[in-house]
Amino acid sequence: MFRNHTQLFCVLAAAILTGAAVTRPAHADDASCKPVLDAFAKQARTPYHEIAVANGKSFEKIYTTTMLYIGHSGQWLKMPETPQDLIDATRESGVTLSHCKSMRTEMADGQVATVYAAHFTTPGTSSDSQIWIGNASGLTLKTESDAQAGPGKGHTSTHITYGNVQAPTAGVR
Repeated sequence: MFRNHTQLFCVLAAAILTGAAVTRPAHADDASCKPVLDAFAKQARTPYHEIAVANGKSFEKIYTTTMLYIGHSGQWLKMPETPQDLIDATRESGVTLSHCKSMRTEMADGQVATVYAAHFTTPGTSSDSQIWIGNASGLTLKTESDAQAGPGKGHTSTHITYGNVQAPTAGVR
């Protein structure tokens, strides 16, 4: 349990930064990245529930297209967030995407998905990711990312669902 809002915010901010490169639309100079960018842009316009494990710690995000809820251990931080906010924040953060490659087709969450490899960079951070994009929905279903930020390394796994997305009802701040 967190002792105060600052401690909760710091832990959640770390989770957001660890997963930001794979859950927000990015800029790419590489035409091979169009399917990945399209999936991220579609995700920004679609309510979703994401469960992420970053360096052994579990976090959740619930996005309703008007609010983003970030949760850990039953406590939730609530922030206004629209699709345009997501796009603007990405543009301001300097996230870029390159070296995208379709790797294979496999099942993810009961759906046929194409797995893409991609390299993300932000100032001071880079990550190599695999992104599962549903062939029927065009939405990101899961990701696996290995990030490097200065001397630190981290691994993040995410699972994203889109049906019956509801804002949390308890522990919201």
